[in-house]
Amino acid sequence: MGWKFSDLTTLAGTPQATFGPAAYLFAQFTRHAIFHGFTATQGSTGHLYELYWTPGNNEWRYEDLTDDAGAPLATGQPSAYIFPNQGNQHVLYQGQQAGGGDDGRVHEIWWDEDGQHHHDLTAATGAPPANGTAEGYIFYAQNTQHAVYQGRDGHIHELWWQNGTWHHGDLSAATGAPRAGSAPGAYMFDAQGTQHVDYHGTDGRLHELWWDATGWHHNDLSAAAQAPPASDQPSGYVFRGQGTQHVDYRGTDGHIHELWWDANGWHHSSLSAVTGAPKAAPGSRPSGYAFEAQTLQPDPTQHVVYLGVDSRIHELWWNSTGWHHHDLTTAAHAPLAISSPAGFVEVDDATQHVYYNSSDHHIIELSWKAP
Repeated sequence: MGWKFSDLTTLAGTPQATFGPAAYLFAQFTRHAIFHGFTATQGSTGHLYELYWTPGNNEWRYEDLTDDAGAPLATGQPSAYIFPNQGNQHVLYQGQQAGGGDDGRVHEIWWDEDGQHHHDLTAATGAPPANGTAEGYIFYAQNTQHAVYQGRDGHIHELWWQNGTWHHGDLSAATGAPRAGSAPGAYMFDAQGTQHVDYHGTDGRLHELWWDATGWHHNDLSAAAQAPPASDQPSGYVFRGQGTQHVDYRGTDGHIHELWWDANGWHHSSLSAVTGAPKAAPGSRPSGYAFEAQTLQPDPTQHVVYLGVDSRIHELWWNSTGWHHHDLTTAAHAPLAISSPAGFVEVDDATQHVYYNSSDHHIIELSWKAP
């Protein structure tokens, strides 16, 4: 059926958006996009909104998370994750202080069947101030939640939850890792029972902080894979079908690079060079995900979506014949973009969904369904 676009801001009647959205798939196949509000006169409003779609209603609706949770206003872009074992959803952001400016705190708005709630994770753990939004993930092996962030001290810090209590750990101090030059990306690798936090160091290299049963460790991924320097925040994902890890980033050459791991160690590939794809926009961050094999889509694929210098959303995708490039904006006849995209797969109905902020400050969904 190919790619098509929907203007979610128009469909749901939401306020305009600033920054890029966070997006995820939750229980009963509900889709969610979280964004920061915007007005032409005020700019960023500090309010975080949720766009959500349910199969039963087959329509997009929205709510003001900040108001519903009685939470402080936000600065910057939110991130989000789900905790299926607890049946709840989580949005992380950095708050505003009185009089303007960021408060350096990691805030959480989380949902359960009783509604939206707010939690100041910095206050709960006594953790150092943050420099930007935290990235969250679940580690199913231990039934724990994790939020990792770049501190104002240049360290990568972890806030982790277990059995109802939040804790703090300084991962840089624990591993002796170099200072961070960007916010981290993070993912878990269930098959190996490991956690992975990747970041762009002040030395221009990509570094990995990874955890196994013996504790936290540091790995210089750029050195391990002999990869070129990074310029911005990386993102990572696991391809279960092949038992591999993938870390994608924008290089100083404007190319999208991939570091990938298999049983033989870490490797590097310039996906832009391999596919002839346009360069990525400065300051942008690619988003990667795997499309695992299933009945409607028997051949597993990998996907990396990014914002190009041409203000279009581009897809680099892999199948058994190698890597390919696709201009999703052109394919879907969609508006130009002003933010990096976020994407996920809905495996049960063999669809892909990519979300971004358009040039008119609307949240756009690009969707694809298997023929």
